[in-house]
Amino acid sequence: MTTASVSPASAQVNHSRFAERKLTFWGVLRSEVLKFRTLTTNWVMTLVLVVVMVGMAPLYSLMLNSMAESAEMMAQASEGMAQTNAGIESMTNMAYALGASGVDLANMLIAAVAAVFIGAEYATRSIHTSLIVVPRRSSLYIAKLLVLSVYGFVLGFVLAALAYAAGYLVLDSAIRDTLEFTDGLVLNWAAVGIYFMFMTWMGYGFGALFRNNAGGIVMVVFLLFVLPIIAAIFMGQFEWVADAYNYLPSGLGRVILTYDLSSDADISYLEGGAWFALWAAVPALLGYLRFTLTDTRG
Repeated sequence: MTTASVSPASAQVNHSRFAERKLTFWGVLRSEVLKFRTLTTNWVMTLVLVVVMVGMAPLYSLMLNSMAESAEMMAQASEGMAQTNAGIESMTNMAYALGASGVDLANMLIAAVAAVFIGAEYATRSIHTSLIVVPRRSSLYIAKLLVLSVYGFVLGFVLAALAYAAGYLVLDSAIRDTLEFTDGLVLNWAAVGIYFMFMTWMGYGFGALFRNNAGGIVMVVFLLFVLPIIAAIFMGQFEWVADAYNYLPSGLGRVILTYDLSSDADISYLEGGAWFALWAAVPALLGYLRFTLTDTRG
């Protein structure tokens, strides 16, 4: 009778083949991509985003058509076609921004996706498992942020292009004939992508800070909708409130999404983007500090 035996040398080889493998940041990033893809909520919210962004563009085009028709009727009753041409020209820039027509509704949805991505792990307690597998909390947090950043930018750019195409088909021929495929048009789509990316930072940061879905979403709602209303109430009483109003996230978003911003505008593209990035980075940084420095059960 013979017994099979494994030599110490071969056992050492089999053991070291796995023991020498270390978890890299690339491995953490891949795991977060897989986790993001398998979360059903993300697919549902993405589908809703598609409907909102692409669906709002034709409605916006119908509004532009109505404005153009009204301008033509007024011109024919007063100064003739010269005023009509001026009215059509003034609407061209608005038509170029068709890709961003649904952003005011979509911004909350994209922020909610980011808040749920981190908040759901706290709700299901799976965050503890994630931290056991990835002891370096900073790597886990940054990997999630990168996944959301790429998702936000790519989705924003693609949806802006699709929304523009959908709205273009509905535009009146008088407006449509003035539009051309220019670098500025593509940059406007990229601006939507950047806007979406910043919104994911904001939602993700607040989600990590409050460690639940509702807290992150409510804070984004407060910054985008409630805070401007409060500021508008006190604008007439305090001059500094009136000055600060344009630097709120809602106003800064309109700046970076405007096509062909006037050279004498109070806030330039670069300045508006920088301030909006700051509004997005602060929650992301606060969320990072709590995620890395405090107990996940706290």
